[in-house]
Amino acid sequence: MRVLVATIFAAAACRAPAPTPTGCPAATPREGVAVARIGDTVLDVDDILVRLAEQGETVERRYHDPEALREFVQDQIRFELLARAAVERGLQCDPEVVRAARKVMVRKLLQRELDDHVSESAVAPEAVAAYYGKHQEAYRQPEMRRIAHIQLAPTEAGRAEAQSLIEPLQRKSVGASAFARLAQRRSTEHESAPQGGEIPFQTQATLTETYGLTFAGEVFALASGALASTPVQSTRGWHVVKVLAVREARVRELDAVRAEIHDQLVQQARSRAFDEYLKAIRERYPIVLDEGRLADVRARLTGIPEVSSP
Repeated sequence: MRVLVATIFAAAACRAPAPTPTGCPAATPREGVAVARIGDTVLDVDDILVRLAEQGETVERRYHDPEALREFVQDQIRFELLARAAVERGLQCDPEVVRAARKVMVRKLLQRELDDHVSESAVAPEAVAAYYGKHQEAYRQPEMRRIAHIQLAPTEAGRAEAQSLIEPLQRKSVGASAFARLAQRRSTEHESAPQGGEIPFQTQATLTETYGLTFAGEVFALASGALASTPVQSTRGWHVVKVLAVREARVRELDAVRAEIHDQLVQQARSRAFDEYLKAIRERYPIVLDEGRLADVRARLTGIPEVSSP
């Protein structure tokens, strides 16, 4: 692990020098605590426990077995040997390694400077309640309906066929399964026909998008369990429609969305902290963006030459 860390910082050093960083002193061997030594690199108890924890709790339990634990340590020794061989070859300065190292450093930097400073406890319960009070409309769930329908042709013949199906379905002696059988045989909508014409719960807005304003309006005028007495027209054709269930409009209670709001506010706080942090860094480093070169990148990427403006 220490060799890997040293490799990361060495990789960063292969690029243009940055402002003097905090030193990363080499690990000092500690007598009596080494689980394994690879040259001057020490793997101590803490190193092994950290690496085991990285395997995940479920996998970590495997290493309660002495032989499995011994094999794991041997794997770490092999890793350290390969890492030292990579440094001997100068791979710490390989561009791919440098890019990977910089990504790790940025992730660690953001975690240390932002995530650790803007913790989960940074958002008070009062802030969550205040946000909920100001944004209740966002937690309002509109009325929804689950329907079954039989879609027919958008012609006068389709309308007549729909009417001919409605009349027998209105009889009290007709069972609920009759509608489903008719939909499977007669509906022209291939998505819902195999399900007996059923469509899951939809809002009026969603039905409007799919079938048009007239269709959605007539569906939402029907009560739960009602069969439309006349064919309903949509942008797709004529329909026989039955409302199977109604889910009334409601507002999600604060307790139901408390965790969701809390996480959202934490992310907002971290975003603001990131903007401020990046702003401070920008002030230390001048930035120049060459639009011409950016156009060259796009041309190479798309294969389409950029045309200069007259």
